[in-house]
Amino acid sequence: MGSMSSVLGLAAVNFFLADVAGGLGPFLATWLAGAARWSPERVGFVMTAAGLAGLLFNTPAGALVDRLGHPRLLMAAGTGVVVIGTLALLPARQFSGVLASQIAVAAGAALIPPALTALTLGIVGKHRFPHQQGRNQSWNHGGNVAASVLIVLMAGNMAGVAAFWVFAGMAAGSGLSLLLVRSADIDESRALGRVDDANTVPLRSVLTDKRVLLLCFGLMTFHLGNAAMLPLLGQRLADVGHGNATRWLAICVTVAQFAMIGVAVIAGWAAQRFRQSWLFVIPCCVLPIRGVMAAFGWAPAWLLPIQLLDACGAGLLGVAVPILIADYTWGSGRTQTALGVAATFQGIGASLSTSFGGVLVVQLGWTWAFLGLTAPAAIALAVSLRLHATGSSSNAAAISARVYSSRGRANTVAASPSSTTDPCRSTTTRWASARTTFRSWLMNR
Repeated sequence: MGSMSSVLGLAAVNFFLADVAGGLGPFLATWLAGAARWSPERVGFVMTAAGLAGLLFNTPAGALVDRLGHPRLLMAAGTGVVVIGTLALLPARQFSGVLASQIAVAAGAALIPPALTALTLGIVGKHRFPHQQGRNQSWNHGGNVAASVLIVLMAGNMAGVAAFWVFAGMAAGSGLSLLLVRSADIDESRALGRVDDANTVPLRSVLTDKRVLLLCFGLMTFHLGNAAMLPLLGQRLADVGHGNATRWLAICVTVAQFAMIGVAVIAGWAAQRFRQSWLFVIPCCVLPIRGVMAAFGWAPAWLLPIQLLDACGAGLLGVAVPILIADYTWGSGRTQTALGVAATFQGIGASLSTSFGGVLVVQLGWTWAFLGLTAPAAIALAVSLRLHATGSSSNAAAISARVYSSRGRANTVAASPSSTTDPCRSTTTRWASARTTFRSWLMNR
């Protein structure tokens, strides 16, 4: 466990990161259409190009962190590139300039999540990582709320550029917060998912791991069903004329972010005490329910419970994915590469979701469009249950040690007892003993 200064630094880093990795999103589209007088076609093209660049950069960014180490330095570099790329947009009006700045922002943003995960592992270690990851996400959601409030307050005087300055300021604040993190508190081996400075296993061994593949496919199908729901809800509100759609969406998104703060704290606590794969199963259970509610809940008031379910779904995933990836790849030295691969699959699902949802609306109407989005959600649920069953015999870190040892790298990934202790293993043993006793009692009766 790192010093108090480093732990506080992690909290500040996550707070100021807010939605930096997600980019300007709709604010960029609004600014380009208004201040730069761009056509929807040009706006769509540059945003698609930026999204594709982000997908392409995710896996190399994770591999770069695994290769170079020094997560604090890489995080500083990523946030610096984001700040420069964002502010470079303000004077840019030509297509080439805007595209170049967005690609730079995508590259910097892709570097931040794996570097942050490595930094957290290096400071708190594998055993305390689930709890700290929950705290990280709670501070991140708190930063999202603060950023939204700042944009609203500054919008009156600064119009369309308020989001740019808030976004750049939050990224700069995150970079400066890294000064609170002491380099002496960062264990480089733990940060990269290695054990006792062991050698790195081949990348193929990690990418062909059944659990990693199941998780990536489940994430893709989850986001295929999830990403389009909120935009389609807003479009339906505007289409049927139920009040001010923008106001309703703003209220619901803010409430959901507040809810995600509590969800993240609880998820970190639960991951420290129970089977961590439940953190993936629960969001996949919630998503089909959310789709059915969206299909039949046309009144604006339905947006609130629908978005609260999103806090329980997508909010949990934000905590779960780094925890599961760290568990499945611990001892391999490829943890951040696998995290980058998972982010790529998430991005593919989210990118396809809006087109998928739009086609469903045109062909089938609003109700069946939302019901159609529950189909990939059901697939994600099936995958999550399969993944949960895969690691049911013992904890994932212990399985990882056996898997990599069976491939001839036993000396590389022999995990220490303290790093592979499953907090739920004793509980599972007690339940098994209780079931055996109960069966014996029934037979004797």
